[in-house]
Formats: sequence, structure tokens, C-alpha cells
Amino acid sequence: MKKIFAVMKKVFFGTYFRGFVSSYLAAVIVGASLLKLPVSVQKGVSLSWVDALFVSASGLSTTGLTPIVVKDTFTVFGQTVLAFILQFGGIGLIMMVALFWLVVRKKIGFRERNMMMTDQNQPTRQGIVRFIRNVLIVIFTVEAIAFVIMSSYLYLAGYFPFGEALFHSFFTTISLFTNAGFDIAPSADSFAMFSNDYFMQTLAMALMFMGAVGFWPLAELKEYIFSKFRRESFQFSFFVKLLVVLHLVVWVVSALVLFTVERGAFLENRGLVESVYYSLFMSLTTRNAGFSTMNVEEFSASTHVLFIFLMFLGSSPNSAGGGIRTTTLFVVLLAMRAFAFDRNQVVTRERSVKQETVQKSFIALFVAGGLIVFNLFLLTLLEPALPPMMLAFEVVSAFGTTGLSLGATTQISWGAKLILVLTMFVGRVGVIALVLMFRPSRKTKGYVQYPETDIIVG
Repeated sequence: MKKIFAVMKKVFFGTYFRGFVSSYLAAVIVGASLLKLPVSVQKGVSLSWVDALFVSASGLSTTGLTPIVVKDTFTVFGQTVLAFILQFGGIGLIMMVALFWLVVRKKIGFRERNMMMTDQNQPTRQGIVRFIRNVLIVIFTVEAIAFVIMSSYLYLAGYFPFGEALFHSFFTTISLFTNAGFDIAPSADSFAMFSNDYFMQTLAMALMFMGAVGFWPLAELKEYIFSKFRRESFQFSFFVKLLVVLHLVVWVVSALVLFTVERGAFLENRGLVESVYYSLFMSLTTRNAGFSTMNVEEFSASTHVLFIFLMFLGSSPNSAGGGIRTTTLFVVLLAMRAFAFDRNQVVTRERSVKQETVQKSFIALFVAGGLIVFNLFLLTLLEPALPPMMLAFEVVSAFGTTGLSLGATTQISWGAKLILVLTMFVGRVGVIALVLMFRPSRKTKGYVQYPETDIIVG
């Protein structure tokens, strides 16, 4: 028995990358078990284990895809459990555990710092505890302020009674900031009830942007604000500036493309302000949030292709979002430019990018693309009656942890649901962490260098 336990421990926790992935897998199972409790499900409603597992994986990966209607299936207790799953998933399971360690003043060792570094996609463990402390302060401050503003507005504007306004704001604030996409709207129509409410849309976009721009900008924002109180100078880092600029550029450009493509279609008979808000909201939410102010099926096929690209691209690294990340595509494009111009280094703004980072970017792009193609192939075998475009939209939405859907999730079989669960899980832990799971726990001493050979490519 001890030998079996030792083997299991080595397989699942032999390295901190395996421990990281195994921790998320365990959290998905625990979440599904909590959602399956009788107190979590409304009377007269049945919830299968597959659907509970699906919702748990979707919540922990902050995807938002769901085969059931949250408000009609779960009780207030079940919805509260789901809200905490979203919070854990969006901020990071290991970061939330680190919060507990900080509260009880537990000494955080080398292995724990490694898992925190992996969870937050950090290049080094140096200063990781201070980083997490700063991020948590900003996140809970932003969510608290947004909760107060939203609950007050929903009550005063007459959307809900006071009690319902409080709970709706509690759930929606978390879901927006973590870019989860789950909603408890009365008609289960996501954000469509606020399609003409530009205050709510603006508040929602602010939360989605802050949750997806990356935790590094949030940490440095806290340092910047505190430096003003101390009357000290503060300079934002190059990495933070890069994250914010990339996030803004992709948002604005994709909004302009959407506006141009749909001007003669969905937006044809709509005013300028309404069209601009539709374009801004939908081009931002496709980058991982999954909320929508209208039925996504009403857009043209060209816009659906644009959404697939945006969902695949995702948000910034080290954020509540998913996808391959904006910096991954940025580094790949820089490497292509360097190759085309016969340059030895991949350079941006008079700084060279590490060769290991370039390799990781291409690996992330290749593995993500391969995973999506393979899973789409499986889905077309399991669901031949559904259009391939609908299935492609669904599988990319699952990988990008976005949650937008063309309606396939509620129609597919349990086998197809398990494929999407796997896709969401990989989208949350990240393809790099998944690949590094196979790295041996110990480095081999010495290595053999083989003679080079050439292979014709391209």
C-alpha cells in the first residue's frame, strides 16, 4: 500500500508542475461535489455528475460555458458556491491558498513559492509573496468598490429589490472581474437586460478589462498609488506598459473591425452610440469574459471568425483570462520579423527577448492549435449533426476560457461535454504547464551532444 501511495505521489506531485496541475484537478472534483449536494440544487431539478463536473470545470477555469441554466438549477447556496469557485479560479487556486498562508502567518517554503510562481506565470520566485500580497489587496478593493456601486445602482434604478440587488451584484461583480461569464439574470440572457444601459456596460467593461489586463499592472498600480501618498517617484515597468498597450490595441482594433463588418448587418439600423457600445463590449468580452449584450448568433459568419481568433488569442498573461495570451502572439510576430530580416536576436524597444521565451511562445501556439484541431475532430465524430463552425466556436471558447456559445453546449452528448471539460481545464492551467508536467523531477547529470544535421522545411 505504501508503495502504491509513493508511486501515486510521484506521478501527481513529483514536480511542482505536476502538483500545480493536480491541485486544479482536485479542485474541479471538489467543486463538482459541492454543486451536487442536495442543498445546492433546487427541488425538482436533477443535476447529473457530468453536468456538475462541467460547471465546476467551467467555473474554475472561468469559462462560462454551461449545459444548464444557473439561476433555474442552483439554490442561493449553490450559486454562492459557484461564485467562490469563480473567485478561486479567476484569482488562482494557489494564490487563494497563499492568502490563507499569509493570514495564518505560515512560513512559505521553496516548493510553495514554486507553485505560486507557476500559478501566476512568473519568470522568477523572487518577490513572489510581495507580488501576491499587492495583487490581492487591489483585487479585493476593486471588487468591493464595484459591489457597492453596482448594488446601489441596481436598487436605485429599479432593477431588483434591495436583497436581490445585493446578491446579484455580489455574483456578477466576481463573474465580471474574473472574466467568468456566468450570470444569474432573471431571463438567463447574460448582459442583454443591460443592452441599453450604458452605465452598467461601462462598469462591466472596466471590471473585465482590469481582470484581463494582467495582475502585474494591478500590483504596480497599488505601488503607484502608495508612492503618491509617500510623495515618492514611481516608474511603471516595461513589462506592465507592454501588457496594457497590447491589451488596449487589440481591443480597439478588434472593435473597429467588428464595427466595420457589422455596419451593414447587425448594426445597420442602430444609432452611433449604441453601435459603438456593442462593438466595444463584444470585442472585449470575446477576449475571455463571455458576457454578451445580445445573441451572438445574430452576428455574421465573418464576425464569428473574428471572435474565434479573439477567443484563441485571449487576454494578458498572469490574469483572470485564458487563451494563448497577447504576449505569446507578440513574441511570435517579433521572431518572424527577426527571421525575415536575418537578425540574430528577437528585439523590441531596444531589448532582446530570451531565446527560451521565444521557444515557449512557439510551443504554446503549436500545442494550443493542435489541441483545438484534435478536439474539434473528436467533436465532429461525436456530434455529426451539428455544423462544424458551431463546434469550432465552442471548442475555442472552451480553450480560451471565454464562455460564448452558438448553442452547441446544451445539445451535445456527455462524451462531447467531457472533451470540453478537458479543453477548459487545459485552457486554465496553461499549455506550458501541461507540457512541463512531463519534465523529470531530477535533472540528469551531464548530457550527450550529438552532431548536427539539416532537414528541409518550409
